[in-house]
Amino acid sequence: MHVTAMSGPGASRRRKAVLTALADVAALALCLGGALWLRFGAAIPPEHEWLYLFCWPLVFAWTLLMAHAFGLYDFRRRLSAMDHFFAACGAAPAGVLGAYFFLVLLQTYYFYDARLSRAVVVINVALVLAWFTLSRAAVLAWLAAEGCRVRVLLMGPEEDCSGLEEELRAHAPRSMEVRAPASWRAGSAAQDESVETGVARGAARIAAEGVDEVILTASALPQHALSRLLAECGRRGAGLYVYPDLGAALLASTRVRGIAGLPVVALQPAVTEGLYRYGKRGLDIALAAVLLVLTAPAWLAAMAAVKLTSPGPIFFSQERMGLGERPFRLYKFRTMVAEAEAESGPVLAQREDPRVTTAGRWLRRWRVDELPQLLNVLRGEMSMVGPRPERPVFARAYAEENPLYAQRFRVRPGLTGLAQIHGRYDTEYTHKIRYDLIYINSLSLPADLQILFSTIQIVITGKGAV
Repeated sequence: MHVTAMSGPGASRRRKAVLTALADVAALALCLGGALWLRFGAAIPPEHEWLYLFCWPLVFAWTLLMAHAFGLYDFRRRLSAMDHFFAACGAAPAGVLGAYFFLVLLQTYYFYDARLSRAVVVINVALVLAWFTLSRAAVLAWLAAEGCRVRVLLMGPEEDCSGLEEELRAHAPRSMEVRAPASWRAGSAAQDESVETGVARGAARIAAEGVDEVILTASALPQHALSRLLAECGRRGAGLYVYPDLGAALLASTRVRGIAGLPVVALQPAVTEGLYRYGKRGLDIALAAVLLVLTAPAWLAAMAAVKLTSPGPIFFSQERMGLGERPFRLYKFRTMVAEAEAESGPVLAQREDPRVTTAGRWLRRWRVDELPQLLNVLRGEMSMVGPRPERPVFARAYAEENPLYAQRFRVRPGLTGLAQIHGRYDTEYTHKIRYDLIYINSLSLPADLQILFSTIQIVITGKGAV
């Protein structure tokens, strides 16, 4: 039996999304009614009620649009209740406040007798946020009870797929199912024929197994093979992605320009052009200053925890390489035993590292140990967003092994970055550099803000911490 785009887990998720949207309409009406009741009691003044009743289709339509924009109907890519909670934190205020501002305009210019309570708006935001969060958790539980999981298929040469399959299976969420790879042998005399056969076999499995996401581990496919795969994924509604090699990562979001009529692609990022450089520095200074004030209690708690649980200094400093390969001293709260490398010499930290103290594990889990680097940001040695700085001994070794590693020194190192929100603490540097190259070639303030917001989610959930 073949699973098509009209049946199987994908269709089940789409049906749940439609049912959720219908339930949202009824829930939004209840939330608004509940907010009015909580503010005014059973006797709701007509002047506070009639404008909502008159404009409810537009009000609810806008809120549903915001729910869709923030991914609250996406049960294929948002696989956890926490993902939906953070989406709801954006959708609920955007939906309710956006509708409120629209009603304020109507009241100001047309309906002078109407009244709008700010307390009702605040209560409504809270109720809608609670509904979005709880309803999505219920839908995810419903899908899990039906055994509906996101099916992922790796495609590429055998040697590439084997390592990635093991990593995917080790870290995939329970709502994701990693299928056996559709692979082929590379380097044979009949290599093109082998790739053709492998792609054809993978394309057939997309339909037969109801695959949702296809990850290519090799971007250099013959044009006809890639076209066939794109067509099959399009017919079946499957997502097609490339796990980039370093060359492909270097080309991510590149700028195209013309030279004497020839279309050319710039391989070096425009890190110092336009207002981005000055806007980013201004954002760094403002955020670092505000966070230093807001996190003062966390500083005091961390200092006490470090001092009371292990002998040694409170702060830890270490030389790192920054912009233009210039060394600087990076500061952290100490999370390891004093003189942790006295006998071993420079070594990379590992997951479940025995040198980490009890207090250090908690500081790392909630990223509190990184707070002193706000001082590095204010001093201009670091940025809020960028590749994480590495020690000179390791940075030079990595750059010697792979010259593209030196691209990281074209920007200031950061407190957080693309590798930190998508990877894990123990992700190998060969994977991290892919994220770093993609970031460096996609520099923009909106991208930095998105990474900062995603970092908040990482900090709250403790994801990827040692």
